[in-house]
Amino acid sequence: MGRRRRLVAGHYPYFPSLTPFSLGSGAPERSNRVLAALLAAALAAVLPHPAAADSLEGRILDPQQRVVPNAQVRLFDRASGQVRETVGGRDGSYGFEDIPAGDYVLEAQGSAGALSGSAVVRVDGASRSNLALGVSGVTAEVVVTASSTPLTVQETAKAVDVIDAEELALRNEMSVAEAVRTLPGIRVQSLGGPGSFTTIQTRGMRNHDTAVLIDGMRFRDAASTQGDATGFLAHLAAVDTDQIEVMRGSGSSLYGSSAMAGVINITSRTGGGPAQGDVVIEGGGLGMFRTVPSVRGGAADDRLTYSGALSYIDVTKGVRDANPYRSVSPQGMIRYQFTPTFSATGRLWYTVDDVRLRDNPAFPADVVANFPASGLIQAVALPTDQLERYEHGLPFSGGGATFVPSANDPDSDRKSSFVNGMATVRHTVAPGTNYRISYQGVDTNREFVDGPGGSGFEPDSINSSHFNGHIDTLQARLDSALGTNNFFSAGYEFEREEYYREASGDAATVTIASYSQALYAQDRIELLDSRLQLSFSGRFQTFNLPDPVFVGGSHPYGDLNVSAPNAYTGDAAVAYFFPGSGTKLRAHVGNSYRVPSPFERFGGSFSSFSRSFSFWGDPRLNPERSVAYDGGVDQWLLDSRVQLSATVFYTDLQETIIFDFANFPAANDPFGRFGGYRNTGGGRARGVETSLEAAPSLSTKLRASYTYTDAESNTPTIGEDFFGVLGLSEHLFTLTATQWIADRASVTFDLFVASDYSLSPFGGLGRHFIFSGPVKGDVVVRYDLLARDDLGLDIYAKVENLFDHAYYEDGFLTPGAWAIGGLRVRY
Repeated sequence: MGRRRRLVAGHYPYFPSLTPFSLGSGAPERSNRVLAALLAAALAAVLPHPAAADSLEGRILDPQQRVVPNAQVRLFDRASGQVRETVGGRDGSYGFEDIPAGDYVLEAQGSAGALSGSAVVRVDGASRSNLALGVSGVTAEVVVTASSTPLTVQETAKAVDVIDAEELALRNEMSVAEAVRTLPGIRVQSLGGPGSFTTIQTRGMRNHDTAVLIDGMRFRDAASTQGDATGFLAHLAAVDTDQIEVMRGSGSSLYGSSAMAGVINITSRTGGGPAQGDVVIEGGGLGMFRTVPSVRGGAADDRLTYSGALSYIDVTKGVRDANPYRSVSPQGMIRYQFTPTFSATGRLWYTVDDVRLRDNPAFPADVVANFPASGLIQAVALPTDQLERYEHGLPFSGGGATFVPSANDPDSDRKSSFVNGMATVRHTVAPGTNYRISYQGVDTNREFVDGPGGSGFEPDSINSSHFNGHIDTLQARLDSALGTNNFFSAGYEFEREEYYREASGDAATVTIASYSQALYAQDRIELLDSRLQLSFSGRFQTFNLPDPVFVGGSHPYGDLNVSAPNAYTGDAAVAYFFPGSGTKLRAHVGNSYRVPSPFERFGGSFSSFSRSFSFWGDPRLNPERSVAYDGGVDQWLLDSRVQLSATVFYTDLQETIIFDFANFPAANDPFGRFGGYRNTGGGRARGVETSLEAAPSLSTKLRASYTYTDAESNTPTIGEDFFGVLGLSEHLFTLTATQWIADRASVTFDLFVASDYSLSPFGGLGRHFIFSGPVKGDVVVRYDLLARDDLGLDIYAKVENLFDHAYYEDGFLTPGAWAIGGLRVRY
């Protein structure tokens, strides 16, 4: 990476793959004939007709109007979102043949990534446009997630940040969650080493309030308690990824459920051009070995493009040499352009993981004795030597400790997997007008295994629980340019999800299904020579709830005629750009929702002792609702070498779903429950985000951010008088800096600092604990041993937690300083 060469190119905002998948062992059979018929009819309807092809060519220039050789060039179709890529010639020339007429965003990077630029171009016949690049501090020139169609950063009216493939490689990040840790407004929490349970909080909201998209379509686990993606965040390997876009603020009008605090959109590489690839091999601390082979390219004059990668991670030791983790994840995308106006795309992402779990923090009498009689308790961990005695059942000294951190459990494991496949067809019927039809199938499987070993409350024998989910999503969408200043989108979405649970030793199983349909639309208007950007969007969603199936017992839900409440959302955003001063003012307001999960609607548990079910769900639940407001300013300085941003935000969480016993209205419950899920009020979160992106020179790049968040619940979270959101760090600071040295070497440093936070851990007698916030710095050093156009070899080393700061996330010990070394062969 010393020469700052662009590792990947291509960006597909909405692309796709494959067919439905089974729920796995023990899951009931499901028919997909209806969806198959719909897809077949759709394919028949979109068979393309011959259309005249247009072209675009020109030169890529530097600030002195000299040619930039071998530039990476991408062309975004503003109507369809489709992306084409090419590599410029040594004379700076580029060209795209056989493309539909219409409006595009042309983006290029040159001089090994030091220069970048973008421009809106119109293609009509044989068109020509030169693009002048500059030294830019901005990570990405074009973003998609803010409006679901490509926009330049000056046109975006929402708070969006980007991690591109080059930054992923420079920081050598393995997972999507670790990659976004350095962005403003984002709090990533990992309860241990690689593969450990990981959460993401956006703007002080809850873990499940951030939607995760892969190529513009929702990725979530139908079998999780909240029906979100949190259970798989630690296992999303960023290996065939072009860039990760993070939009903060309401997003449900475009992206549906769970987009209440923000959206993380992972866009896959598309390939194209001559075949190329690389192989990464690395290993070192925590007993880790990782390899990532990848390949991408095109054939038949790039009518066929492809990209794929395989991630293999084997951590044999982990935290305290007792937290092993193994993961295998192949990912890939393929696209065929039948005609200039008609294409089909497929994408597949598969992951299988196995991680050793640790016990929750414990509070035996020896540490409870150290609690003050009243007031706050500073979280002080039991020293490691005493923790080892505790794990072996030996007497130990509590010292000044106030909790026992996550003890090792030799026979507790989580085995999980998911398959995410998507397929799409796209047809441009006229310049600026296209439609696409997409299908996505998501299959998730989680198994928890526990045995008699360990120091906590352990079972008498090995037992296991399986949680399987499946989601089918069918989308049909139309995008059209209504004149030169109005861009309209509308779509229909059908979704089917299913939850299936079984446990070892029980004859009981639970199967829960639900169906939904949604209509959504967006109108984006450009006025005053595109300086003024207006965007309006909305979504309407209905739900159908079949009776759940409880094998091994009866249930109380079958005789009730329940109509699930609908969900309505709206969104508006405005931005005005002052080209003379390089200033953009923006504002965004919208309401969002989260659909109750199948478990929240019908969930229950089976007791092997009483041989009966207990029921917690309520099919009458309203969706969770919030309204979010934010306003900000983006300022470009020094010919875009510096970008300053500031955003003020306020989110009103109006209605939530909680699991409750203390105040549950059991006397009036139609399902005979004594506790369970119910609707209640929420709370609010407000704060300020500030950020800086700068490129002081061709060899230096910086990104820094500071976030202040104040969030409260409407009801007490600890005792009777504390309303603060638990686990929330009010202050966050991040820094990423890269320095290139002598064209072949680079050093990248990133830092994450979070302030202390409040918690009331399970078993802690309901007391108010203060946990120290993490301070984590990482550094990566790279050197290009070989840097030919057709072959390259990099060597590198990375130190994680450089300052060896010992911190406990929610009472779970995280790794101290550890290092790896590796090499990358590029061909």
